[in-house]
Amino acid sequence: MKFATIGHFIDKSHMENLPKHWVHKDLIFSPELNINGTKGHIAGLKLTAKQMMSLPQEEVRQRILDAAIFVQDELSVDLVQLGALTTSVTSGGIWLANQKEYRGFVNHGDSYTAAITCQTVNKALSMLEKKSSNLILSVIGAYGIIGEAVSKILVPQFKYSILIGRRENKLKEIEVKLKGNIETTTDIKTNNADVIVTATSHPTALLSSENLKKKAIIVDVSQPPNLSYDVCQKRSDIIRIDGGYVDFPIKYNMPVPGMPSGKLYACIVEVIMQALENEHKHHIGAIDLKHLKKTERWAEKYGFTIKNLTNFGIDIKR
Repeated sequence: MKFATIGHFIDKSHMENLPKHWVHKDLIFSPELNINGTKGHIAGLKLTAKQMMSLPQEEVRQRILDAAIFVQDELSVDLVQLGALTTSVTSGGIWLANQKEYRGFVNHGDSYTAAITCQTVNKALSMLEKKSSNLILSVIGAYGIIGEAVSKILVPQFKYSILIGRRENKLKEIEVKLKGNIETTTDIKTNNADVIVTATSHPTALLSSENLKKKAIIVDVSQPPNLSYDVCQKRSDIIRIDGGYVDFPIKYNMPVPGMPSGKLYACIVEVIMQALENEHKHHIGAIDLKHLKKTERWAEKYGFTIKNLTNFGIDIKR
């Protein structure tokens, strides 16, 4: 199978650093990549995160569909991965998969992202010699695609969990699916949390210094980040960790704007692995935990792993 991503820019600075030969009217795409014999393209819309959320949904969806049709017809792609907010605006990829003009397969990549997020939390706790059974967990975006899967895996491991989201009815729906000592709230109630996982589609940072207890651990999966670089600079006691980053098993510098050398978003890795496996399926909507476990087996097979933890791409040394 041949893959392509359909993402967007985090902000205008990433757009400015893009190679000019990638830009084609309303779409950007890389030259053909070859990763262990699997070919594909890094592609995306010429929209920032704020534009993705502020423009009419119908307009953004049409641009995503146009991109999918282009990579299908012009680049011979039969598997697309939706990155960041392109997943949100297409209802977890379900809308795109239902469009008859696009004949290929769709994967939002969030299954492996959720798996890597949980691995990152456990790696951080191991590094700091802390036990989750003694700690309080907060998940922001708890009923989202990634947040729900992360909650199902992590909540049973922690002493107490606070699940946070904007819609009370959705929080109640996820609460009944979980086992553990749980509280749900629509407030950013993270002041007492030892570990915070953020997995939202919010276009700007949500967390401030006042939301964070001393020595809090924040695994920030959101793109754009939910905790800003400025707060990290002012609060040297906290540990912010890039969520959803995976190390490549081979020396291959993936041309993704803003990505540290040797690393790649887990969502893109998932679609690469699906292409390597030649699996002709959609992976959209809510995460199937059986598929999540399968992505972990794929990663073990192909050598994708977390070698070191980073904060805004810089190695964390403790």
